[in-house]
Amino acid sequence: MDWKKITKKQFNDAYNTYPPSGWIRFAFKYFSKSTEKKNLKPSRTITIILLTLFGLGMWGTIQGWPRAVVGTVTLLYGVLLAILVLFLLAAVWSNNARIGKIRRILGVSKWEWNLLVDKYGA
Repeated sequence: MDWKKITKKQFNDAYNTYPPSGWIRFAFKYFSKSTEKKNLKPSRTITIILLTLFGLGMWGTIQGWPRAVVGTVTLLYGVLLAILVLFLLAAVWSNNARIGKIRRILGVSKWEWNLLVDKYGA
């Protein structure tokens, strides 16, 4: 199908066939570039926790704290960071898979999909 012939109704029908899950909405709402100020609290909280743990680990290493303390802080930092990255990466992959299904319904390429989103919004 020629992407220029796709109507807004066809676009919305295909888009609404695979709506974003709550997980995808949460990840993009709180951790994307376009996050609004009112939605920054979870992102800021996680950022503060991660920066605090990183700072404690660095300061502890500089000050010569016992390895058990520095190791515990570093391990906690690494685990939290890995969970966050995997959570966000999985949300992006899920969203890309969802968009792929919608594109197949419409019969458009990725480039044409982006033009349709610019034209009709999503």
